[in-house]
Amino acid sequence: MRENFGKTRILIRLLVTFYSIGFLSVVHAQTLNLQVNISLGTTQTELLATSVGSCTNSNHNGCVNVPRNKMARIHFSLTGDRKCNRPGAERWALSAIYLGGKDSPTKPSAWGSLDAEVLADFKVANAASGLLIPETGSSEQQITIHDANKSGYSIWYTVQATCVKADGTPVGDTIEIDPRIKNGGTG
Repeated sequence: MRENFGKTRILIRLLVTFYSIGFLSVVHAQTLNLQVNISLGTTQTELLATSVGSCTNSNHNGCVNVPRNKMARIHFSLTGDRKCNRPGAERWALSAIYLGGKDSPTKPSAWGSLDAEVLADFKVANAASGLLIPETGSSEQQITIHDANKSGYSIWYTVQATCVKADGTPVGDTIEIDPRIKNGGTG
């Protein structure tokens, strides 16, 4: 009798382990790949989101909605002609992404001041400034960030681009675009 009880216990432990592994695989499979295409404005003084937004309220181009119980890899791509019209520069390059203005109805006047919820969702280089760490494989033409989407909130982001010389040295001003990310939470 005790021998059967021991075997049953081992079998239950194995089932729990296999269930946990399967559950983690399902959670991992729920990572979305979201694309935001960005192009230069005609006067090269601003960036424009050319991807239609996916947010339900105040849906502007470039607004990214990450649904409840999903995580996301968000790819920001500089598309179209990248030639820079600044003296001494060759091309435009994506240079940084910042977050700020959590749950604000309007664009923040300053980026950063990120709280614990935002820090748990994004790979942040500097919470005070809101600077994010790009995913491995990002380049001057595409920056990818990961959103764990553990909490529900809206946050503004700004993608910046700078004119660069052939060797990648920045020349001149930085231009940007600043839509929002809406997290559904519990990713």
